[in-house]
Amino acid sequence: MGRKEISNVSNQNLSIKKNSMMEINGNRLWESLMEMAEIGATEKGGCRRLALTDLDRQGRDLFVSWCREIGCGVEIDEMGNIFARKEGRNPNLPPVQAGSHLDTQPSGGKFDGVYGVLGALEVLRTLNDHDHVTEALWKPYAGPMKREPGFLPP
Repeated sequence: MGRKEISNVSNQNLSIKKNSMMEINGNRLWESLMEMAEIGATEKGGCRRLALTDLDRQGRDLFVSWCREIGCGVEIDEMGNIFARKEGRNPNLPPVQAGSHLDTQPSGGKFDGVYGVLGALEVLRTLNDHDHVTEALWKPYAGPMKREPGFLPP
C-alpha cells in the first residue's frame, strides 16, 4: 500500500470508531422513571414513597427485577443497600459505582434520587445492549433512607 492508501484506511477507521459510540436509550430511561413514579404517585404529580414503607419495598423490588432482567447479580447488604453487579474483565480493579436512593420526601418529586439510580441502571442496560464488557466491575446501587424526615433529630 502506498502512503495515500494507508491514510485513507486510517480515516475510514476513525469514522467507524466515531460512529460506533454508545448512547443510552432515552425513551427507555424515561419509561423506567415514569413506571417507578407510579409507585406512590400523588394527585399533584409528585411521589410519596417513604423509606421502610410498603411503597418503598415495591420500588426497590422493581429495581431488583430490572437488574435481574439484564442478567445482573443483585446483592443487598445489612443496611439495605441494593447493589447490581455486572462483572468486568479485571477483578483486581475497584468497582465503578453510581446510584442514589429510591425513597422520597413526604411530598417529593419523581426524579430526586431515582434519577441517579435509574440513570446508572440505564448505563448497564446500554452496555448489555452492545454486549460490552467493561474492565472493572460495575455496581449501580439504591441506598435506603437518603433523606427520611421521620428520622431527623428533634
